[in-house]
Formats: sequence, C-alpha cells, structure tokens
Amino acid sequence: MMQTFRQALQTALASRKTVSIRSTLIEMLERDPSKAEISAANKAARRIAEDGDAVLISLLPDQAGADAYVPTARGARGRASNYLTLDEKIIKDLPCRVEFATEKWDALIDEGMRSTQQKIESDPVLSAFLPGWKAEPRAEKRARLTAEAAGTS
Repeated sequence: MMQTFRQALQTALASRKTVSIRSTLIEMLERDPSKAEISAANKAARRIAEDGDAVLISLLPDQAGADAYVPTARGARGRASNYLTLDEKIIKDLPCRVEFATEKWDALIDEGMRSTQQKIESDPVLSAFLPGWKAEPRAEKRARLTAEAAGTS
C-alpha cells in the first residue's frame, strides 16, 4: 500500500510543485481515506523527503497555493496539513514549517531562516511577539544535537 501511495505522490509532484498528501490520496482512492491509509501516505511522503526528492512541510491551506487541500470539517480551514513541495519560494518564506528535508535542501532553508530573522529584527511588533527567536543554520543545529547526544551517552 505504501509503495502505491509513494508512486501516486511522485506522479503528482511531477505535474505540480506542491502537493497535498491528503488530497492526492483522495484523488487516487476516489473517497475519503481511512486513518491507516493517511498514516501510510504520510510515511510514503516522509520516504520521498528522506530520499531528497522533495521537502515535507506543514502548511495552512492558504500558504500552499491554489492546489491546496482544504478540509471541510468545522474549524479545519485553520489547521495545517502535510505537503510535499519543490517550490523554493514556499520553503524560503516558511522555513519554520519544514517537517523533514535532507541536507540537499539546507542552503535554501538556511536562507529562509536568515530572511525570517531579518524580518523579525526589523519589525518591532514581531520582535515583541518573538523575543529571543534566533535562526540556527541546519548544519549547526545538527552538530549541536549530535554533540548533546554524545555528551549524554
């Protein structure tokens, strides 16, 4: 089942830069998916991201563009869901929403983090809401986490 979902997601990515995992599943199955099917599709999406073929990102429907899956349940429009994206603009504009990406995407994500840091520092309202927020390059964060893990072992 997971391999079928992976193929469907890769096919959808071939024609669009950003695809909703859930809407791709609905299109493929032609019905609402079960929780097990959604779980399998999310695992397939994570594998695609692990291979470096796309970035797994959590977006609100209005952040994902025209092809976004918009849930119909009450209050669901304000809820984020997972997408696979190749859209560099989305990745740079929303680097904090990245759920999983390989090192291949680090430079782009770090560029977005630096841009976000600059926006926060230059806007007094954002600075007040996010005191002490600091962008940490992915390579540095990975090294820090590895060092911390080695220190606790």
